[in-house]
Parts: sequence; C-alpha cells; structure tokens
Amino acid sequence: MARIDLLGYGMNVDVTSNVLPLDTIFLHGNLASNTWWEPALAEWKSQAKPGLEGRFIAAEWRGYGKSEAPKTEEELHPAALAEDYIQLCEKLGVKKACLVGHSTGGIIALYAMLKAPQLFDRAVLLDSVGATGVQFGPEMYAAFTQMSQDRAVTEAVMNGTIHGNDMKNPLFQRIVDDTFNAAKINWHGVPKMLHITNISKDLDKIQQKILVLHGEHDPVIPVESSRLLAAGLPNAKLDIMPNQGHSTNVENPKLFVTKVNEFLYAR
Repeated sequence: MARIDLLGYGMNVDVTSNVLPLDTIFLHGNLASNTWWEPALAEWKSQAKPGLEGRFIAAEWRGYGKSEAPKTEEELHPAALAEDYIQLCEKLGVKKACLVGHSTGGIIALYAMLKAPQLFDRAVLLDSVGATGVQFGPEMYAAFTQMSQDRAVTEAVMNGTIHGNDMKNPLFQRIVDDTFNAAKINWHGVPKMLHITNISKDLDKIQQKILVLHGEHDPVIPVESSRLLAAGLPNAKLDIMPNQGHSTNVENPKLFVTKVNEFLYAR
C-alpha cells in the first residue's frame, strides 16, 4: 500500500502489477475499503500468466480505509470523488484504464467516465447506485449513527450486505473493522451527497461499453435500479446474477472474476 498525494489529500492505493491484461481501477462502495477486493485479487493472482502488463489498482476514497478524511461533506459527492480517481491516473502514469465499481463506487465510475472519456475504456458496475442516487429516510440516518457508535450494530448491518456470509470469517471481521473506523463525517456525509446525486440527464453522453452486474438477492440496491441504469446508458449490457446478493466480489469471487474477464478483457 502507498499514499498518493492528490492536491493535499492523501489517498491510500494498493497496486498489484502484472495480474491483468489492462490497468484496471477498482472503486469500493460506501462504508467499505480495499479489503472488499481481496478475494477477487487472490483469484486473479491464481490465474495470472506471464506477459500480463496490467495493474490491479485499488484506491480507497476519502474517509475510508487508510485514506485521509474529507474536510467537508461536499468532497464526498460522487462527482468530486471521480476527480480524485482522474488525478490518481495522472500520478500513476495511467494512459488508458478500465473501471470496476461496486455500489457507490459504480456511480463514481460513471462520473469519471463522463469527465474523462479518453482515459477510461470500459467499465463493470457491480450492484451500483443508480443514476438518481439514493434517498435515505430519517430512520437510515439514525441507523448510521448507531453503527458509528457500536461495532456490534455495524457487524449486524454489514452481515446483511453479503449473501450467505460467515460472520466468523476473518476477512469479514476486517471488513467490519474498516467500516466501523470510517471517518465520522462520512456516516451522514455520503448519504447526504447521494441524496442530491443525479447523473440521469448525462447518461447518454457516456459512450463507453459498460456491464451492469446485479445480484438477484441484493437487499441494498433494488434490481430495478440497475435495469433503469442499463437502459439509460447507450452501450450497456445488464446481467442479473442468480443466487447472488449485493457483493459478488466477496460472496463468489470466482464468478465475479469470470464476469469481469469476459467483458473487460475479451477483445
């Protein structure tokens, strides 16, 4: 892991070289971290063959993992976070990259493709936040407050985001720790920014090929949200995965890697 300075903000970035055909940037979801990509990375490492030049680039956005916290809630708007990933590419010397975004990472990826179409080739959006963001009621803000104060509540909620989860799994316990240690400003800041997010009027400007993946048993983001998102994107394909939940990257990394490989790297 390494700190990359972006206009005074320190982003934590984990780079694994020579495991993918093309440089690919992985954007985690809300209340998450790079830990969520570890099962998939292990799968790619096990399949890696000589001659691969692409880097697996997992970068934690503001207030999560080992990245620095934002100073204002406005820094957590997906459009603002997308600028961080564009800057990151410049810092790492990335000329062309693929994107893989999970949940809120998906809407950040859409903004990044809109802002820098020459930089991002194509993308996979896994159980992504939809084009009009997410509208949270008062009860959800109360739940976020409880989570920020009680690790046991955090553990129970995060367990519900991973279909068929084993709560004793050490990986899951690290996921819970990462969530519980999120910057205080993020707990309400991200929901507030998702409440005012709306990229729907610009979807037709995103011309890159996109695979919209969604688990049929996702309890976090409705499947219909991905149907609408895929329908609004000019070059999108929708794939609803049977027996999967919100987090196929953790639930079934082999399936997830197969889907990504077939779409991103098959030419």
